Amino acid sequence: MQTETNDTDQTLFSRIQKDDRLALNTLFANYYQKLCFFANTYLRNSEEAEEVVADVFFTLWKNRHQLTIERNFKSYLYVSVRHASLAVIRKGQPLFDDIEAILFTTNLMDVNDPEQVLSHKELQHQLDLAIEKLPPRCKQIFVMSRMEGLSYREISGILDVAEKTIENQLVKALRILRESMDHFKLAKTSLHTFSVTND
Repeated sequence: MQTETNDTDQTLFSRIQKDDRLALNTLFANYYQKLCFFANTYLRNSEEAEEVVADVFFTLWKNRHQLTIERNFKSYLYVSVRHASLAVIRKGQPLFDDIEAILFTTNLMDVNDPEQVLSHKELQHQLDLAIEKLPPRCKQIFVMSRMEGLSYREISGILDVAEKTIENQLVKALRILRESMDHFKLAKTSLHTFSVTND
């Protein structure tokens, strides 16, 4: 499945190099939300994260005739977003200094389907809260591995850390989340018992 996805991405990129705007929109729709989530693990600001991701796609389109992407296309996008996020942190200023980029982004935003926004049930909500409380690096690696489906090798290449470090961070994340959810279940059970006893 990974190979099929990469082949599809490479095909879309080839179409982009032939000035196919629809292919760009398709890639944007496929990766936008995931990349925004990833960028936000660096920036802690959803608006800046959205700007970073849109800027990466704008740059991809602007340089489409000069770019050569021979490796995994998904990794290329994640690495590009990582570099752009770190650049924003270093500069301490927002992106999009030219109006052309802003208009380009506005057009691409129409691709998003608001119906894709899911409503979380109680247990999922608690898990989300627990993930948010993870240490920054631990959270970042957990999100990339368990929520974005990236392999240890892909994460290693994107973050420039050893695969053993990734494994250790995932073990730590899972331990923290398991403890958090156990506490939640225990508290919920205790509350239910108290309610039944007092009925």
